[in-house]
Amino acid sequence: MKTIVRKKYLDRIIELNGTPDIKIITGIRRSGKSKLMQAYMEHLKANYENINIIFIDFMDLDFEEIKEYHALHFYVEQHYAEGKTNYLFVDEVQMYPKFELAINSLYSKGKYDIYVTGSNAFLLSTDLATLFTG
Repeated sequence: MKTIVRKKYLDRIIELNGTPDIKIITGIRRSGKSKLMQAYMEHLKANYENINIIFIDFMDLDFEEIKEYHALHFYVEQHYAEGKTNYLFVDEVQMYPKFELAINSLYSKGKYDIYVTGSNAFLLSTDLATLFTG
């Protein structure tokens, strides 16, 4: 499968690095949201030292056990690295119920630069902004 480089979108995400808001990448199914997130993670690894990337893909069965918001919160906190810039990437966040409770709690700690992707109509709705505190 050929990957389409989305330089414009990648540059926009790069501009948001370190901003205090929760960054949300939305779009229709199979539009490349996950690939864009992976490209950004590769950019971070290539250009920054002393970083910790926590990546969760809810389409991957390896993460099945943390599809409950308390478990997600615990998992992320267990993978936090003191003294580093901690990035949290959650792909297909809409795959588990009450995800916003875990994301908001993690956001409130001020320890993570948070990025999420999602593709369903719920994430594309205008109500999304009211779920997140950032």
